Amino acid sequence: MPERGHRIYGTTTVRLSFEIRAPLRYVYEWCTDFRSDDGRFSSRRPGPVYRVIRISPRRVLRVRIAPGPGPDPAIAVDLVRLNPPRSWHLDQIDEADRQSLDYRLSRVGRGRTRLLLLVTERWVTPEFPTREELRARVRRTWSRFIAALEADYRAGRSARGR
Repeated sequence: MPERGHRIYGTTTVRLSFEIRAPLRYVYEWCTDFRSDDGRFSSRRPGPVYRVIRISPRRVLRVRIAPGPGPDPAIAVDLVRLNPPRSWHLDQIDEADRQSLDYRLSRVGRGRTRLLLLVTERWVTPEFPTREELRARVRRTWSRFIAALEADYRAGRSARGR
């Protein structure tokens, strides 16, 4: 529900599925290890800076500060609810949209995990991507994450504290 004065110009929902060559526990721990240096996964340079606050063992608040189009930085706030060992939920608020993401993991074989991702974006700006553009953007982002995750797993790196 939009707050008073915040018009929603459009809502887009996409579902994606990815197969990851790493065990479910490793994938969950790697994906939910929210850290201040997570900006290294960004395709933009310089990447965003993150401030991470662990509210409780199952709640994380993360603030992303990135270069904006003008003199002010672009800021996004994520509230994450962890549901170990197979799912987590993220609500994000930024200047252009309100995003809700559900992540679910399942085993699909020895050492392989399926990530199901449901993304709903509510746009508070009249210019926003089509469903296909949003799907492509999320797929590109997660392809980078998965490549890094699989490389860490193959190299024997810990899923926590990368």
